[in-house]
Amino acid sequence: MTLIGRSEEVKIMQGLLESTTPEMLAIYGRRRVGKTYLIQTVYKDQMVFECSGLQEGTLDMQLKNFWLAFMRSASPEHYMLTPSNWLEAFEMLGRYQHEIRGYKKKVIFLDELPWFDTPRSGFMAALANFWNVWGMKNPKLILVLCGSAASWMISHIIHNRGGLHNRVTQKIRLLPFNLKETKHYLLHRHIVLQDYDLIQLYMAIGEVPYYLHLVQPGKSVAQIIQM
Repeated sequence: MTLIGRSEEVKIMQGLLESTTPEMLAIYGRRRVGKTYLIQTVYKDQMVFECSGLQEGTLDMQLKNFWLAFMRSASPEHYMLTPSNWLEAFEMLGRYQHEIRGYKKKVIFLDELPWFDTPRSGFMAALANFWNVWGMKNPKLILVLCGSAASWMISHIIHNRGGLHNRVTQKIRLLPFNLKETKHYLLHRHIVLQDYDLIQLYMAIGEVPYYLHLVQPGKSVAQIIQM
């Protein structure tokens, strides 16, 4: 996978791989801006567990989804029964990551974090417990917490006043492409536009990578916007 732009963000993320302490990275930004792609690309060789919350999923659905992600990541000797609550789920994950041997950093990636936090689920308390019991004792661990709901990420993770208070070691607000990155992205896809046309397109459809990915080569700006 190829990354366009995001040089500052990549520098921050790669810097965490050189750290000798446990790291908690919070990444937030609007939907379709490329958060998941960025994380999966930079950390593809270090990823040991990845799970994304289910939009409007119930507590039982979230736990089942988490367990299925665990089963896809873990080897058979780590298989366990479906957890009945988040404390059990994170205990399962904690024991698993603790037993992974090696000298390099390992990454646990929880995507769309706000969707995990269903009413009265105890998710945040269990997440804090996981970090304080397991994460802070493992200098090889990078816990990546990602979400599209910026206000939730800021209040519940970055400015948390409970068990995760001051636990975030690095944060990234991922913004849409600027004009230079937009041009670079389109050129990467063999779409060449004059500067005036590029500015028109930029103003009309924005600078979100997902929308730019829908632009087809060989079309005029008017055709692109109409489509």
